Amino acid sequence: MVIANRFWSQIFGVAFSNKRWLHFFMLFVPVTGLWMSALGVVGLALNLRAFDFVSQEIRAAEDPEFETFYTKNILLNEGIRAWMAAQDQPHENLIFPEEVLPRENAL
Repeated sequence: MVIANRFWSQIFGVAFSNKRWLHFFMLFVPVTGLWMSALGVVGLALNLRAFDFVSQEIRAAEDPEFETFYTKNILLNEGIRAWMAAQDQPHENLIFPEEVLPRENAL
């Protein structure tokens, strides 16, 4: 108890008079850090920009060169489909050797 109180008082300059405040603070700090990091991950996943509050859809409508995650996905999928269509599909050209094929009265 004394070591934890000394630890928090050295870091934040706060000394706690009772255990309840100390335990609340010891829970509050890591939980708040976890929530803030989770919000940061969500912000990165959704491509949110803190310095740019203009919606990406509005900006993409005004500027055709502006690339969003949505347009990247569409272009990537179209490129993959075009590449797959041009490729020879190996399963269509399989030739089995005669010894693998069943004979007339195999069943």
